[in-house]
Amino acid sequence: MQNVKRFVCVVVLALAVAIPAAAKEGAQAHLLAPLPTRPTPGTFITVRWSVDVPGPDRKRVPFGAIGMFVKLVGRSGTSTTATAPQKHGPPSSVQLRIPPGGIRKLQIGLYGWARTPSGKHPAPELFPITNGPLHPAP
Repeated sequence: MQNVKRFVCVVVLALAVAIPAAAKEGAQAHLLAPLPTRPTPGTFITVRWSVDVPGPDRKRVPFGAIGMFVKLVGRSGTSTTATAPQKHGPPSSVQLRIPPGGIRKLQIGLYGWARTPSGKHPAPELFPITNGPLHPAP
């Protein structure tokens, strides 16, 4: 009986880890408003986005999770990051400061961790953005 309980615990734990990972597979981010093309460094902007994943019948369905973030990378390599509030979304929204030199790159993702032989390390999942960060499609 003890072996059966251990087996059930192992299966439940494996499913608890595998289901969230599978839920992110095929995820895509979509900007809901264009970013400014020439923002002033140091000022704040609002970034709004949604994320969806493949669902049944080849339809995409909204995806939301605690730990969704936006990172703006400036021309000098410096960056600013903001995490979406836990009680909002989808869609998600954050306010963050324009890094020095303006916006060179935008990243949208989900915070995560990886365990390796050397310990636990940040391992964020970055989502591809379907519409260009500076000039979204209509």
